[in-house]
Amino acid sequence: MTLDFKHANPVEGVRFTAQVGVPNVVQGLFKKREPIARVAGSVPLDSLAYRLTAGLVKKYGPDPFYVRVATEEALLVHHPDDIKFVLGGSPAPFASDPDAKKKGMAAFQPDALTISRGDLWANRRAFAEAVLDTSKSLHRLAKGFSELAFDEADALLALDRPIGWEDINSSFQELTRRVVFGSAAGADLLLTQQLQELMAAGNKMPGKPAKGYAGFHEHINEYVETPDPRALTGLITKAPHDDSTDVAGQLIHWLFAMGDTLPANLFRTLAVLATHPHELEAVRSEFAGITAANIKKIAGAAYTSGAVLEAMRLWPTTALFGRVLTEDTRFPTGQTVKAGTQVLLHNLFNHRNRDRVEFADRFAPAEWVSGTASEDWSFNFFSHGPQDCPGAGLSIFLGTAFIGRLVTAGTPKVVDGVRLQPRKPLPHALDIYGLKIAV
Repeated sequence: MTLDFKHANPVEGVRFTAQVGVPNVVQGLFKKREPIARVAGSVPLDSLAYRLTAGLVKKYGPDPFYVRVATEEALLVHHPDDIKFVLGGSPAPFASDPDAKKKGMAAFQPDALTISRGDLWANRRAFAEAVLDTSKSLHRLAKGFSELAFDEADALLALDRPIGWEDINSSFQELTRRVVFGSAAGADLLLTQQLQELMAAGNKMPGKPAKGYAGFHEHINEYVETPDPRALTGLITKAPHDDSTDVAGQLIHWLFAMGDTLPANLFRTLAVLATHPHELEAVRSEFAGITAANIKKIAGAAYTSGAVLEAMRLWPTTALFGRVLTEDTRFPTGQTVKAGTQVLLHNLFNHRNRDRVEFADRFAPAEWVSGTASEDWSFNFFSHGPQDCPGAGLSIFLGTAFIGRLVTAGTPKVVDGVRLQPRKPLPHALDIYGLKIAV
């Protein structure tokens, strides 16, 4: 008798599609549709998704199990050991380009590292790691980057009014342009506008570059051809690459991840610190006296970076992500999964699994300092394994500098939106669009 993983029944598949899959799609897989995202943030959709997955895991776990998503069955992986097997086996046999992701990303970054395979993936990964200094504890341009992060934080403090999502998003979009392309791109709002429009097109999963992509690619290439030595473009010539790398095509993902995802995480970090006095004081104490020139102290501010990582764990910007098998693969428990099968990881559940994560629903930055959070394969906002985010270190450095500066130069206070309470379980959703925070 051939071993097989368990299968959720068709009704459960319909519920999983409706409560987990569909909300991700309608809110926008790549660019959030703000009106829909605001509605989703005001109703307990994420809590319902969590409870559904928790019930399925209790019924069909602890091994992976199949659940129907729309018209096809996918394998839901939730145990840390199985997550490690899957992510540790990327990009082959667990490739990171399932059909929906590839069709969507094709609109705005068709040559992205994350949807590449084989030698092409290795080529682009080597390029990214070289420019982003993935293997180093500090990026070689860290001092200039920390100054930029402090500048942006100071600009927000100078507003002398509560800040909202548009403020922090605009601030980080500018910071990202300056980090990637240099000071000349700081005011280049067109660059960000082009990317936003193409990301919106990606929500429709066209499977090909969207209208305007060629002009956007050429816009980026102009900066690549006139590199700024104080920006990432200044490091390109010494990084391994050839014609197949498509340098301009690689930089798009950095703009997407650093300029669009990171500010959402930082705004949530600010919100939770504003409502957790003990943790706020710990961050302020750790960051007291640190200047932009103290890059080793910024990188060593483990509690502050832990606060940022906790916001990413609590409210993952990618609630559900997947891999696709390139060949028939036998799991450690003996079951063989066929090539072409999509493997799903439900971050929203895995990050908050109350049966495995003792601090699941509370804000616990200390777990990233003296606990085991950094080693836990359940937490995948940066993924794990060979295809983890090559820019994770740089992103956290920038986020740590930015948040540390904001909360030591000002005192955050939520004046509009969700007010989180330290003694109660934190909600599964935190609406960034309705937040106003005085700093």
